[in-house]
Amino acid sequence: MFLAWDKEITVALDSHSFSIGFAVVMVLLGQFYRQVRRAERIALTAHALALFILFSVVASLFNLLLLPRYSPPIDATLVAIDAWFGYSWPDACAWISQYPLLSDILRQVYALTLVQILFVFLFLGMAKDRRQLHAAMLATVFAALVTIFCWALLPSSGASAYWTLDPEIDRVVRPIVSSAYGAELNRMLVDGIKDISAIHVTGLIGFPSFHTVMALMSLMAIWPYFFGRLGLILVNVALLPAILIHGGHNLMDVFGGVVVTIGCWRLGMRAFEAQQRRSCSSGTLEAPAAQG
Repeated sequence: MFLAWDKEITVALDSHSFSIGFAVVMVLLGQFYRQVRRAERIALTAHALALFILFSVVASLFNLLLLPRYSPPIDATLVAIDAWFGYSWPDACAWISQYPLLSDILRQVYALTLVQILFVFLFLGMAKDRRQLHAAMLATVFAALVTIFCWALLPSSGASAYWTLDPEIDRVVRPIVSSAYGAELNRMLVDGIKDISAIHVTGLIGFPSFHTVMALMSLMAIWPYFFGRLGLILVNVALLPAILIHGGHNLMDVFGGVVVTIGCWRLGMRAFEAQQRRSCSSGTLEAPAAQG
């Protein structure tokens, strides 16, 4: 809240009221099933969903409050690196415009990225797999913070903020993160915002791609389960081009998301294991005291 006060930004939670209300209901439901019904699977799942949703709201607001950014965007550099690998967002959009149905499918896949990770948390909670669930949630929190930190130091809005699509290609492909959306992101990087409730954005960060983080984090979390792993591999094969085309991302944004995911997964797993060792050591110390 200090950032909002210092920058004289109006913070209204109207757009987040449903998410906050849903999270509160999930916490109450989780406590009911833990304390009254003794149904730990439901309790674990409800608490996990609530905490993830509440963190998402806080992280989103924090990200917006960091506007404006005073460093120049690095998108031109990322576009130049992409060119070394033969990738160009306008060329990718021009190619997919020849297949409108495929473009529509990829748009739906991209839009369901958040649903994918929520489904994985739901599955792990109902499977009572604390190790995978807690590690995945910790890793996702770490990844979100790393992503915001990278963007704060080296702001970027993605390929869609650098390129302007041909109007006909834009009409056919209808990218979710379009050139017009990218231009608005560039404006906010310079001018900042004065009223959060007036902002309607699906994301601010180009590099590293957090959609890539969510996709890979889901896959790594569900990896021990064969059919879940197989299903998400198939989904993520489609999600990669969806992130590039409909997310308006550079290829380097995706690469950055992969690196962040791998590093934060290891960190999340270590944090969970450290927590488990601490719990076991506390239980060992308490047992002799109880006997004495």
